[in-house]
Amino acid sequence: MSPTIHDPLVSVILPVYNGAEFIGLAIESALRQTYRHLEIIAVDDGSSDQTLAILKRYAIEDPRIVVVSQKNGGVARARNRGLMEAKGDLVAPLDADDLWEPTKIDRQVQQLQRSGERAGLVYSWWVWIDPIGAVLDRSPAWAIEGDVFEKLLQINFTGNASVPLFRRHCVEEVGGYNEDLAAANAGGCEDWELALRIAERYEIAVVKELLVGYRRRPGSMSTACETMSRSQQRVMESMHRLRPGMDPCIFRRATSQFNLYLSGLSFWSGNLAEAVRWGLRSGIKLPFQVAPYVFLMFLNLRRRSKRMHIMLPGVALDARVIPPALLPYDRIHTA
Repeated sequence: MSPTIHDPLVSVILPVYNGAEFIGLAIESALRQTYRHLEIIAVDDGSSDQTLAILKRYAIEDPRIVVVSQKNGGVARARNRGLMEAKGDLVAPLDADDLWEPTKIDRQVQQLQRSGERAGLVYSWWVWIDPIGAVLDRSPAWAIEGDVFEKLLQINFTGNASVPLFRRHCVEEVGGYNEDLAAANAGGCEDWELALRIAERYEIAVVKELLVGYRRRPGSMSTACETMSRSQQRVMESMHRLRPGMDPCIFRRATSQFNLYLSGLSFWSGNLAEAVRWGLRSGIKLPFQVAPYVFLMFLNLRRRSKRMHIMLPGVALDARVIPPALLPYDRIHTA
């Protein structure tokens, strides 16, 4: 499908550090979007492997790809560098080991246009995938949209960095990604923090479809729970400065929910003792509310291991063959 003069340019911001193993797949998933009017700003953040050579090879083959190289400065700085180079009115971050379903950008652009200028970002549902692309689980069926700053503060239903599509002027208006978190050894929540600052001023929209593959790998940043906890606390402090009159209970619930999230990360990384520790730190009631679903989750894990669905660039995700979420947290959170 060729772009028309009415299609806004979408700038895909792809930061990468030593990502040679998966970067080709991530680029392919962006290039094979049904939405054609896009550019890809690939920012090599001082890689020491073959990442830069791979990026340059793709750039020779497709003129929509722009490769930028810089000294290692962390993911927030790399994303901000990509924003500086971007020409599009819309911005779509993509992490180097994640995948997009081929209609991801198309559906989100349409939803953002339907939602009007008051919408600063649109998110979607996602699946977790393993190193070979096998679907491990799917996200909760979040349907939260509108003026939802306080809800987003309590739980990050926008998921991960590869999910949102932003209006570029909204990202620039709030100052881009926060580079201070990584500098304070508190990195990990930069994408959530940006979404929060935008949600404080604008509305949020949602596409209720599975459009992103979020790769789960042992040793990745998202499994560094102590660092993530520090990052969340820094975010809470900055949000309190942003809205000093907000009910303190909202911040307490936010920390409780985040500790439960860290419990889940520990569980999936195989550290059951840490999973219990973070679960207990989430509060008295919350672990008991989740416990019945965890029991069912163990039963379902054994059943679904025989019917894996592999996510590949350019291949549509068939939601009908992907089992329901192991932990339907949208229902738990509502309750």
